Amino acid sequence: MPTRQPFPEYGSCDAKASLDDLFRLVSPDLFDTDYIDARSAASLIATGLATFKESKEHPRWQTSKTLKELCERGTRLNMVSAALFDLTCNTEYLHGRITNRKWIYCNRHRGDEFEAAHAYYGFLKQCPKCCQDRGLDPRITGAQHKPTSHHIGEITTVVTALFLTLLGHSAPKPLDVGVISKQSHNVDAVAWRDDLLVLFEIKASPLVTYPVRVKLGEPYLDDGDDGPVEIDQHKLIDVDFRHRELSLYLANTDKDIPLGRAGAPSWPYPQVQSFIRSVDGLLDFMEAWGEVFLGYSIPKTQRTGRSVVMGYLANGWGDEIDSNKTKAGLGRTDDIKKGTYQLLKFAAYYREGSPDLPVRGALTANLDPLFLHQAYLEKLIDGRWAPSKKFRQSATDPDYQEILEKDLFYIYDAVLAFNRPVVNDPLLQGCFDFPPFEQALFSGKLDRLINSWKAMT
Repeated sequence: MPTRQPFPEYGSCDAKASLDDLFRLVSPDLFDTDYIDARSAASLIATGLATFKESKEHPRWQTSKTLKELCERGTRLNMVSAALFDLTCNTEYLHGRITNRKWIYCNRHRGDEFEAAHAYYGFLKQCPKCCQDRGLDPRITGAQHKPTSHHIGEITTVVTALFLTLLGHSAPKPLDVGVISKQSHNVDAVAWRDDLLVLFEIKASPLVTYPVRVKLGEPYLDDGDDGPVEIDQHKLIDVDFRHRELSLYLANTDKDIPLGRAGAPSWPYPQVQSFIRSVDGLLDFMEAWGEVFLGYSIPKTQRTGRSVVMGYLANGWGDEIDSNKTKAGLGRTDDIKKGTYQLLKFAAYYREGSPDLPVRGALTANLDPLFLHQAYLEKLIDGRWAPSKKFRQSATDPDYQEILEKDLFYIYDAVLAFNRPVVNDPLLQGCFDFPPFEQALFSGKLDRLINSWKAMT
């Protein structure tokens, strides 16, 4: 791993106590966490980026309708990063967290009644196969296996910090990144170099968490009045999964990422990594993820056909009663509101009292609000503010007050959403931008870092 830079000096200032506390809580090792296999996660991301680099001239980027449309929404690396974020979270959600309990029984793949059915270990309260042509059935109570909120927060913060590290190391003047070890702190992560400190408020959550699928050896039967009968469709069953071949089921494209049998300490990271080491494997996942992204990006009232189905497969589904707590990225309006307050607090409590070291804040997510962007961010994204004490009466016009440029803050110095990042403050220009990230990746500037991550498995 490249050597980290020392923390910048900020001297004796009004914000000293807050900055002292911040630096005391910065974890000295990005991989020192009990809630996620961060080394395997970094290796998976590095493998995906290396494969993306190899895929640069692959014709599927142009011949695939989904991939071509996806890249019209941002640079290819914007979308690859957002997709790899989801894949990494998907993999970690399975790592040591699958149980035998409450798999969804489904016989839709069968050709006749004597063939085996499948079972799904899912993260939504619905069958991933049947919802695509039958719509949303009544919710399957107990079928949702997402980790606890605390664990999700740790997972998504670390995965986001890994991408911020890559972005920071791609800058003309690189920055290092660290996470805050105390989850209740008002800063989630920081980046630094000798002349800049960036505070991150992270609101990240995957767009899609695909289910694990297993093919059952034979139909499951119950006793009926006239003898054994097959159990009800979508009944929750127990599956001794450790003795079966598993896969991550890309439901909308009906493809599987083979996961083999669970058991090894790092499972299923090596299996997923092996799949995306192939260019076709990576692009298969990108196509599946991209179709969900494009469908979910359409406002609910305007969705038709396949875009409706894609809403069903996304976290925070697109039905009348959205599960708001699982919406991707900044999709929860509560997260936008909380994130906005935190950015204001960063400016008032850290930047305002630090005259010697520039401090900036960034609201960070894997995805922006997508179809809610116009209603919740568009008119605020470049807004500016200042404390009232910074204004003074105009010397030339009693009807006006004036303020120095340096005392006027952006509400959002940056909104670093992978799919559509916005950087307002000039000091952050080039620090966490995707075009320099892509250039650094293709030029080999990131090879040392990426190779060190790949070697972690």
